[in-house]
Amino acid sequence: MARPAGEQRDHRDHRDHREQGVAGMRRRVPIIGLVVLVALLSGTVFQVRASRGAARDAAEARQEAVRAAAAHAMSLLSLNHRTIDEDMKRVLVTSTGREHERYADGRAALRAATLKNKVVQTGVLRASALESAQAGKAQVLIVADAVIHWEDGKKSAPEERFFRWRMTVTEVSGRWLVSDSELVP
Repeated sequence: MARPAGEQRDHRDHRDHREQGVAGMRRRVPIIGLVVLVALLSGTVFQVRASRGAARDAAEARQEAVRAAAAHAMSLLSLNHRTIDEDMKRVLVTSTGREHERYADGRAALRAATLKNKVVQTGVLRASALESAQAGKAQVLIVADAVIHWEDGKKSAPEERFFRWRMTVTEVSGRWLVSDSELVP
């Protein structure tokens, strides 16, 4: 029995719509997959950049700690009877905690001896290296020499002295300062 022409067309239209829906879904699945893949890759790139940034920041902090210890050592070793007050201020500015207190306590005696003997002491940094580091604190090894001249006329030949320190450097308000030091053999 033949169906009226209108009914067959409706049935075909329904099948065509269903096939179009399936075909449309097949086209959307790869697009959705690509969107998810792009999102995952973007997240991975962001995470890699963030970890690189953290590693770079940590490396810079370690370098700053070593530079701070080296600068402090040079300040300790470079004294001149003509500029003794400024020289001592440099040491105090690069230190904190026990190191700062120890130097502040001996400041008057150092000043008096430097002026009396007309001392000119020049420091030379030979080496500096990071021994260990953790968040906000580092141990730095310093090797330095000092050549001492006395302009008071009592000693004619300059004297050379050699120093090796282990310095504890602490980050205080974004600056690295020497908080302790010890001479090492």
